[in-house]
Amino acid sequence: MCYREVHCTKHSCGHETPQSERRVDCGSARCRYSEAHDSSCKTCPSSCKQWLRPPQMIATATSKTPCTHCRR
Repeated sequence: MCYREVHCTKHSCGHETPQSERRVDCGSARCRYSEAHDSSCKTCPSSCKQWLRPPQMIATATSKTPCTHCRR
């Protein structure tokens, strides 16, 4: 199944703030979100995956300060 890759900043409080994201294509013809999926699929709701896998959080930066929520 396809999923989202979320690039984020990890703060000193342990929380992560999303900065950017991209969809990662699984390449399966049986995944509704894949580029390989046939847009005219007649049995899609019953035969194809209808959801994305959970997002993958990737810390691409770190911050020595707490996130905005924890600073309040």
